[in-house]
Amino acid sequence: MSENHFENEERNITDTDVALAKAYFPMLKEQKLTGETITFGDFVAEAKKRYPNDESVQNAIPVSTGRRLEFIRLYTKRYDLPDLSAWVVGAGGENSETYSADFNPQEERDASLSVDYSEYEGEWGEYIVELAKRTIKLKRRKEADAVKIMSDYATPLKAKINSEIPNPKKLDYVILVKPFRDPILEGLMEGKDVEDVFNDVIFDMTKSRSAVVI
Repeated sequence: MSENHFENEERNITDTDVALAKAYFPMLKEQKLTGETITFGDFVAEAKKRYPNDESVQNAIPVSTGRRLEFIRLYTKRYDLPDLSAWVVGAGGENSETYSADFNPQEERDASLSVDYSEYEGEWGEYIVELAKRTIKLKRRKEADAVKIMSDYATPLKAKINSEIPNPKKLDYVILVKPFRDPILEGLMEGKDVEDVFNDVIFDMTKSRSAVVI
């Protein structure tokens, strides 16, 4: 299993990824000092309180946060550091099955307690500059424009979700698709291509299980 989709060039890095990494990394360092985990929902809510004027942070949602944290794991892996994102867990208090297939969450948390991440501030700054140069430039969309695109793409969306999303409870499509609305809008507002948005969302909703259970 691939432990980082950015590293394997399965996803492009965007300006939003960089902005969220800059906001989230200090928060992860503070979280490990508490010795307690935090849910994706609470983590994103706290970020919005701290960065009220950061558009990327304000538009972030819990279900895509696991993917955003992969960007930070590129850095910790480079310097052979324990993964701080292990401190962020799903609503049930556990790390996702996908994450646990690549890491032992408790071992990562325990190991991070003995590391002074402030010693790597210079490397982190250089890393952000380096990866920012690799971002694809996207033009953000207004929410109304994103809603229209999602509506225009409704038929392909329905076909894709029905074909790729497990539905053992035989839920009506209206109920099945409801959890996908916010992450689709997030990606479209970010400026991503429609196909890329749907592919990201389907991965997040079916693989990471970090914030939403259908």
